[in-house]
Amino acid sequence: MNSLPNYILLFVLAINTRDAAKLKHCLSISPGGQEGPIRAKYPEPNDFDLYQAPEKFRGVIRAHLRLMRAVYVEKSIDQSFVELDDLVNHLIRAGETQTNWINVPLMNAMFELMAVYKVRELRHPEEIASLEFQDVEGSDAKVSALEQLANTANKAFKLLLNDKNLELQHSKRMDIYFFLAVLIKIYFKMNKLELAKSIEKALKGTRFQLPDMKSSVSNKKAAVTYLYYSSLLSLDESDFEASENKLEEALDILTGYPPKNKQVEQILLVLLPLKLYNKRASLKPSLWAQYPQLKTLYHDNLFRAISTGNIALFDAKLEQYQTVFLKNHLYLLIELLRLQCHLNLIRRTTSVVRTLNPTPQNHIVPFSAYQKAFEVASSGPMPAPDEVECILATMVATGRIKGYLSHGNRCIVLSKAVPFPA
Repeated sequence: MNSLPNYILLFVLAINTRDAAKLKHCLSISPGGQEGPIRAKYPEPNDFDLYQAPEKFRGVIRAHLRLMRAVYVEKSIDQSFVELDDLVNHLIRAGETQTNWINVPLMNAMFELMAVYKVRELRHPEEIASLEFQDVEGSDAKVSALEQLANTANKAFKLLLNDKNLELQHSKRMDIYFFLAVLIKIYFKMNKLELAKSIEKALKGTRFQLPDMKSSVSNKKAAVTYLYYSSLLSLDESDFEASENKLEEALDILTGYPPKNKQVEQILLVLLPLKLYNKRASLKPSLWAQYPQLKTLYHDNLFRAISTGNIALFDAKLEQYQTVFLKNHLYLLIELLRLQCHLNLIRRTTSVVRTLNPTPQNHIVPFSAYQKAFEVASSGPMPAPDEVECILATMVATGRIKGYLSHGNRCIVLSKAVPFPA
């Protein structure tokens, strides 16, 4: 394939025979050997050169040859991104008339576009914060490279999702999770979480059958990415059970992967405090050794502080790992676990009071006992009685403690049967 006519002939043959691997090779930014530099020297094809190619694919060929020149002749990463983005958009339009054989070259082109974007971003970092106040589509402002990447990925996602072929094995929807994962990840990078929610709603709202997430290696990988980011959306909405279930599903898909897989560790970073909040079993002691960073963060510090009611340690670790918690959408959840820390301190204090006062009335505990406990546990000044009363009232109102408060007597009357049901 050392001439333009031969390249076009091979391209047309790939389309006519629906040879996905061959078309992928014809469109790749790095076809191997000297093919890239050779294609870069081909002249711009005219209509006569392209008469054999289906009309919708002619723009794909022209975009690919411009891309080759941008890469191998001009050596411009900016122009390479522009031309490759144009190629993917032409391929999406051409794919409207094709069955799911077109998915492989389309996914590869999208993958290469993301790779070029990453290289470009290293050279020209974009101010992500400024993108939060722009619409991805229809904005009069200049569209950034990341926004353009999002636009293109969204078009590809819609192409696959809206395929009306009822036979799933022949439908472009077979690879929907690849573009879903790409798109939701980009929206998170742009901090446009409402757009991330919208594509999730579109996926759930389709009346067409979707593939099993475990149906292929590609689907598994993409589904794990989607479930992780989807769990963060649930986390932001305080739907902690849904968030945990999505992460558990992601771990189930990853069954058989090496236990020290970085994806598994990232999932566990979010999942472990969710399990604690939802009162589910955590990691087995033998597994903590496989994740030393998580063991240090949670098992040895934060979880120990919560289980022992050590408020000072809890606050210290919350401050130390604040950036980690904020970055991973965990800060609100960790703050809610403060209540669990308080509850465990109250439970321990009640046990001590009952031990020191073995009488039938030891279910009545003065606020002053808890005041002293909070003072010691926080390594700070003694809290005011009203502050302790407010904490106890919250515990009673949320069902963490059974009993009632006596404001006049400055005490709490605990249930004799089950004072701490949780």
